[in-house]
Amino acid sequence: MTIEQNTLRRRGVGLRAHDPERSFGGYTLYTPIAGSGEIHLVDIEGNTVHTWNPPQPPGRHAQLLPNGNLFNQGKDLSSPTLFPIWDVYHGGVFQELAPDSTVVRETRHPFHHHDASVLRNGNLIVLGVEPLDPADAARIQGGIPGSEAPDGVIYGDVVYELTWEGEVVWRWAAIEHLDPEQVPLNKHFARNHWPMANTVNELADGGIVVGFRSASTTVAVDRADGSVRWSLGPDTHNQHHYPHELENGNILVFDNGTYRDTTSVPYSRAVEVEPHTGREVWSYEDNPPQNFYSPYMSSAQRLPNGNTFIAEGSFGRLFEVTPAGDVVWEFVVPEFGSFGQGVGLESSAGAQNAVFRAYRYAAEQIPWL
Repeated sequence: MTIEQNTLRRRGVGLRAHDPERSFGGYTLYTPIAGSGEIHLVDIEGNTVHTWNPPQPPGRHAQLLPNGNLFNQGKDLSSPTLFPIWDVYHGGVFQELAPDSTVVRETRHPFHHHDASVLRNGNLIVLGVEPLDPADAARIQGGIPGSEAPDGVIYGDVVYELTWEGEVVWRWAAIEHLDPEQVPLNKHFARNHWPMANTVNELADGGIVVGFRSASTTVAVDRADGSVRWSLGPDTHNQHHYPHELENGNILVFDNGTYRDTTSVPYSRAVEVEPHTGREVWSYEDNPPQNFYSPYMSSAQRLPNGNTFIAEGSFGRLFEVTPAGDVVWEFVVPEFGSFGQGVGLESSAGAQNAVFRAYRYAAEQIPWL
């Protein structure tokens, strides 16, 4: 008898649970981060109903646009390697894809990483990096000593608004608006990238939310002058992903919880927070909490019926919970792939089914299906 040696495959993949009376239903979109770039849409029974095949490997994730096309972030393999882990999380390619995977339009930025989204005005909001001036680099607090990029360089996060022609029409640099003493790197993270953003998206009033994983900080940026309207810190979330605004003005975030100061047991949560006060309004964690844990990547999305759709990204586990915390749908990504060699981290080794982020959509949001 041959035993499956991949732990996640051995535990089971595909649809694992479904309560049709309490689930929102709809369709789930995900991108296997170690795949060749394919993007999958599955129905509520876990059946694949559509697949896109972009020409590049995944640059993190894709999401549907209001017109039914797909906004995809691909990885530009010709971009320079700034430091080893850069090859894991840089992207550089932004595409609008038709349902048949035809590229409707495309633009690029060589120093893009992690996240981008389409603004209501049609432009793109994009995370990037720029090398810090040596004097500013000397101000960066925390991190692993001696872990700077080659020649002692530290790259600082920058947010760009790009047109689809590639023109930068707005720029916000973290070093110009955040005090490094107030936003130190967690001691477990490298000093090559500060504060290491993984999320950028738009607020209802046009402001911008930026989430910094390595500093466990989320800020809201005023588009007019670049000032920080509010900031959430490690007392709210730790090594988090995908902070974004809900219709009620609160912020929903996936709190990875890898290095919480308050416990020796790492576990993850989905948390809804009042941004101006930091007050926790709602949260989901498993019981016992360590049963739900993703050390990196991941997302949480509030659904129209009040349920929350969660991607436990490191392990490809996608599930839906009620406001009371009951699991009513669960699916484990069945596509496993390899990052290959030279990516710089032990977490990139072996076959895995990880996803950076996943989304749930109602049928009316996919008019061509």
